[in-house]
Amino acid sequence: MEIVRRSENGIPILVLTGRLNQASADALHAAAMEVAGDETSKALVVDMGGVDFIASVGIRSLIRPSQALSMRGGKLAVANLSPQISDFFKLTGLDQMFRVYETVADATAGVA
Repeated sequence: MEIVRRSENGIPILVLTGRLNQASADALHAAAMEVAGDETSKALVVDMGGVDFIASVGIRSLIRPSQALSMRGGKLAVANLSPQISDFFKLTGLDQMFRVYETVADATAGVA
């Protein structure tokens, strides 16, 4: 998996490409915690438009960063889900755990 960090309107965005599985979960967790661990960060958007597979371990890599942000009144959002990944989120109830947006622009506006 490739993880690229960028920002939009001052909000950090992690752009993911590839498979979110056991092999890539630790890298995603580290990248997300780098943002969430920064006391000045109030939001993080994870752009999953390039994710073609997701395993439960991949989702767990976002839970702790989401909690860290939430403790400071911050928010973690996911955006740009493929239909298959969106179905996975709905089936597992993850759409209730994370803020889900259709586009990165919607997500950055929603967490700002």
